[in-house]
Amino acid sequence: MDLSKKPKLEDNGVVTSDSDLNLTPSDARKIIERFSPEQLIDVLQEAVVRHADVLDAVRSVADRDVTQRKLFIRGLGWETTTEGLRSLFSAYGELEEVIAILDKATGKSKGHGFVTFMHVDGALLALKEPSKRIDGHVTVTQLATAGNTGSNTNAADVAMRKIYVANVPSDLPADKLLAHFSLYGEIEEGPLGFDKQTGKWKEFALFVTTKKTVFCGGKIPSQKSHFPSQN
Repeated sequence: MDLSKKPKLEDNGVVTSDSDLNLTPSDARKIIERFSPEQLIDVLQEAVVRHADVLDAVRSVADRDVTQRKLFIRGLGWETTTEGLRSLFSAYGELEEVIAILDKATGKSKGHGFVTFMHVDGALLALKEPSKRIDGHVTVTQLATAGNTGSNTNAADVAMRKIYVANVPSDLPADKLLAHFSLYGEIEEGPLGFDKQTGKWKEFALFVTTKKTVFCGGKIPSQKSHFPSQN
């Protein structure tokens, strides 16, 4: 035993040193094998957030499933680039791959992209805020697998929450359009309807409201509503 290391007094009065425990993995198994799944999860979740080596061990197992690390982002503006996505999502964790899907003819974003994290916890943190404002557009972030397995029920739900806006000025900035309609309710995605080839609106825009939002107190804003000034 290294006597230079200061022992510590446990609550039960037993003096131990972290580095001098003689437990083997087999001994540890015997201690915890009678734990219920809930008890094991309680112990492990505390260890994960307190000890980097435990987090690394958990990652080594969880990261094998790439479907839990790859995210799909929809509702991007035409001006969003791969580097823009990388800059935003790197705040949540180390990235393995980032790509904004571009239109081959225009070289501009098609409105969606993919982000793959090195570790599953990075994706988990990014998903805590699924609705993100990127380049003036409200976007939706979800697991890539969820984006490929949508049901008819989900499609019908989204259709019920779509808001169609006519007579949109062709040169109106997307962020001002979003700010204007956000006054009436919470927006999940939009505005959509930007023509990437002309760089202007197609005289209409689409928004998707959140499930909890009753848009404008149950009323859709009149088409005669004044759009925000561009000055």
